[in-house]
Formats: sequence, structure tokens, C-alpha cells
Amino acid sequence: MYDLRIENGSVWLNDAFVKTNLYVQNGIFAKISTDILPAKDIIDARERLIIPGLIDPHVHFALQCGKRSSRDDFYSGSVSAAFGGVTTYIDFLDPTDNAVDLEKSFYRRLEEAKESVVDYKFHACIKNPKGDLEAYVKKMLELGMTSVKLFTTYSDSGRRTDDPEIKALLRLSEKYGFLVTAHIENDDMIRHDPQFTYRDLTTSRPSSAETTEALKLAGFVGECGGTLYMVHCSSGNTLAALKKQYPHLLNRKLFVESCPHYFLFTSDKLQGADGSLYTMAPPLRSESERQKLIELFPELTAIGTDHCPFLTEEKQQKSLDLMPLGIGGIEQAFSVLYPHFGNSLISRMTDKTARIHRINPKKGSIAAGADADFFILHLEQNQTMQSHHSRCDYDLFRNLPIAGTIESTVVRGRFVVRNGQFMGGHGHWIREE
Repeated sequence: MYDLRIENGSVWLNDAFVKTNLYVQNGIFAKISTDILPAKDIIDARERLIIPGLIDPHVHFALQCGKRSSRDDFYSGSVSAAFGGVTTYIDFLDPTDNAVDLEKSFYRRLEEAKESVVDYKFHACIKNPKGDLEAYVKKMLELGMTSVKLFTTYSDSGRRTDDPEIKALLRLSEKYGFLVTAHIENDDMIRHDPQFTYRDLTTSRPSSAETTEALKLAGFVGECGGTLYMVHCSSGNTLAALKKQYPHLLNRKLFVESCPHYFLFTSDKLQGADGSLYTMAPPLRSESERQKLIELFPELTAIGTDHCPFLTEEKQQKSLDLMPLGIGGIEQAFSVLYPHFGNSLISRMTDKTARIHRINPKKGSIAAGADADFFILHLEQNQTMQSHHSRCDYDLFRNLPIAGTIESTVVRGRFVVRNGQFMGGHGHWIREE
């Protein structure tokens, strides 16, 4: 007898919805069949879609920003994730510049994440590296991580990694097979002016800073080898330039992630009375850049949310330099994007993401032997986003059209959310091999 039978639903299999039944045993998908077989627990998913658990490859829970911390810790952030159909997310270690501190950062973050109710893993995060880069990489791999994030900006806080070290990391990526992920902005083009307010964010961080730096790093990939993953691409101009100049690298050695807010909002939001709430780095872009990003959606590998919310009062600072940059979105991402992109969104939040971040075949698809991670979606017309479970006190996505209701979310065969009710959960750290 199986632990769970999900019957009568339309199941996402091999990039299409198929009417069939799912059987779960010991936390994995044990059988996919139209047969009716005995199970201890039975869910009738008639007129529902069964979609693999979403993977958010870019979140910042309990991120310390000076005297402030992002509002969601690993518990509240993962609860919010579960209500959005997310069963796995990837957070970041605190930035380190040597192998010894990397290991300390890893175990500290692992302890913080014990309260997570869904599964998780980490990117290593490097800053202005010192000493032996190869030793850093070997320690990262030994700890079970196969991706490292770097910054091409934030020299003012000591986080920038300079070009020679970026090239060295790419060569090591080619040698050891890990993924270099990068926050890509040209540090020399970013302006810090104490007179700037939130309305000046796009002046402070222009679109050209992203595009020029992205092209430079793509050139490094061509020169040095390795695999590069660009996080939170904000502008369609950047993606268009990469496609034009480096078509032989895009989606082969160079992969691009974007975020929900860049498809849904423009920089015009910064000019409103509540514009401070729409601040993140890189910032929102023009309508033409947004439209171009939508047009080039097929070139993207993944959707990450860059979930990093702060309270309204923390955002309401007179000077841009005093303002924490970041918004939420892990719970809302799929629901608000599905009306725009339909089924083409699914792979970029499931199997494509799982493959580039090396957590397939256990994660990212509904298949015999994979972890039984999935969510149940009831498609409904004329629905809008009305609630969220983050500790943030506002929701930029409120009242936007959504696909319908995410009724239940299952992680390794156990309901974390069932019929809209939180059931609890215990997430597992995913060790990469």
C-alpha cells in the first residue's frame, strides 16, 4: 500500500500536462499510472494541475545589512515559500575571502537554516579574495557546494571581486566543474551621492552598468572557459546584447536568471509617493527594457526572486545611501508570472533550474525515484494576489492578476500546506556531490 495517491489531476510530465495518478512512498514518487492502487491517504485533484515543486535559486533569508536584517528568517521565509509552491530554495553564505572563514560561514549558516520547513541549499559567497583561490574552491566542494557567488560591484563595502580573480575563478570552474554566479554591475559607473533619494536609484545604478559588465564577463568566459550564471538580470537590453554578441555561449556556458519584478514593474514606480518600497539592486528599468526582457524570456534559464524584504519604515530614508535595497516575492512569483508566460514558466522554475544548480534528478521534475515535491494549483479566472505570509508589512504584488490558488504544497511526500492550511514541516539541506 502506498503512502499517498493523488488522483484525477493533470500532471506536468515531460513539458506537458497529462491526466494520470501519482503514488508516493517513503518520500519519493514511486509510481505514475492511470491505475487505481491502494494508498493510506488519497487526494482527489480533479480539475487541478499537479506541478513539480518550484526551486527558487536566489533568496536572502536573515541577511544582515549593517544594523538591519532582512525581515524573513529561515522559518518565516520558508513558510512563505511553501504557500507559493516553492519546495527548494538556494540561499547564500555570508561573504568570505579565504577558505578558513568560508568553512566557518557555512556551519554558521547551516545552524541558522535548521528552522526551514522546506528543503534548501547554499551558494558559497566570495568577497575581494585573499590567498589561495584554489584552496577556497576545494573547501567549497568539500563542504558539498558547487556554486560560488561573486560581486563585480560594492567596492565601498569590500565585497567586489576584481577582474584577475574573476578570470582565475572561471579557469577553476573549467577545471573543477562548479558554477560561478555573479552580481553583474560595472562598479565604476555606479554613483554614490548623499543627495540622492530613492527617486535617483536608476541614476545611481544605470542600466548601462549592467549591460557593459555582463558583456565583459561573457568575454571572460570565452577566454577562460568555465560556466557563468548571471543573477537578477534587470534589463532586456542586457539580454539582447548577450544574445547578439555571445550566441555561442548563451545557454551553453553562460546562463541568465531574472526576477518577477523586472517583468511586472518599471522605473516609473520610483517616482511615486511609495517609490521607496520599489527599491532593489539592480533597479527597475524602463518600459522598453521591460518589454524586451519579456520578448527574450525564452533565453532565460531560471527565475529567482532575490527575496530580501525590509519594513516600510526601514525603506523610508531621506538618503538613498541609508536605504536597504531589496523586496520580497518568493510566495508570489509563480502566481503573478503564470498569467503572462503560461506553461513556459514552469521549466524555468523547476527542471532547468534544477539542472544548472545540480540538484536534478531528485529535484525539479515529477518522475519515478525523484523526491515527491509538488504543488496543487486550482486555475481560477479573475483572481488577484490578496495575501502573503512574509513578515514584511507590505506586498508590491497585491492586487495583481494571478493564475489561481495554490492549494497544497508537498515536500518529500509530506504536506507542508494542505488545502490552504499550514501543516508544519522540516526542510533538509541538500548536499551536492
